[in-house]
Amino acid sequence: MNLSTFFGLLFITGGSTTLGSLPVLFHHYFKESQWNWWESFGGGVMVSASFFSLLYPAYEMGGVKALPIGMLCGFAFIFFMAYLIKRLTQNIHHQRAFLFVFVMGLHNIPEGLAVGVDVAALGWRESLPLTVAIFVQNLPEGLASSMSFIIAGFRVKEALIANGVTAVIESLSAFLGHSFVSGSVLGLPFLLSFSGACMLSVVAREAWVKYQSAEAASISVSGFVVGLFVCGALDLLL
Repeated sequence: MNLSTFFGLLFITGGSTTLGSLPVLFHHYFKESQWNWWESFGGGVMVSASFFSLLYPAYEMGGVKALPIGMLCGFAFIFFMAYLIKRLTQNIHHQRAFLFVFVMGLHNIPEGLAVGVDVAALGWRESLPLTVAIFVQNLPEGLASSMSFIIAGFRVKEALIANGVTAVIESLSAFLGHSFVSGSVLGLPFLLSFSGACMLSVVAREAWVKYQSAEAASISVSGFVVGLFVCGALDLLL
């Protein structure tokens, strides 16, 4: 891997995720209703990314057989992680934030692998549609990750660091995918379906918790729909 490829992969993956988190620097200008909207927006982004960036590509690459095992493992894994995080902290808002960012990091693994594999196999010119799509899609995802920490009561610095971790994960995955093309391709269908199930589990769990408590009114339908549409449109158009 030459230096230009290294920095190119770094910019496409980690750089875009980091850029997406920068609006949290102005979080003090947001009202509570706007916080609720952005939180729901993040849920829409996750659901859209699950279907268009993870589950559908897994189906295309591995067929129907590639989906059930990866999805079942993903659902089981998230329930286990939710239990573990609950044991570590009793703060429900912190639990949600940790789980949200954790799953975003998981979701970035197959995305990074896909970019690295595509660039290594086809070159930068032929892989341009995928790299542009991942770059643009990572912008709202980076914002959603950092916003989840701000909403949970963390400081801006902590929110940026948490999002930075997901950016590093995606960059490392891209380097790995570029270096081990054949092995990454074989494992991508499982990783894609696994991550898709993880993201869907987190959104479903969050909605259920809110409907079971007094926070049901904080769910913004318009925010969710916009997040769903924006991320889906980016995937389909690019």
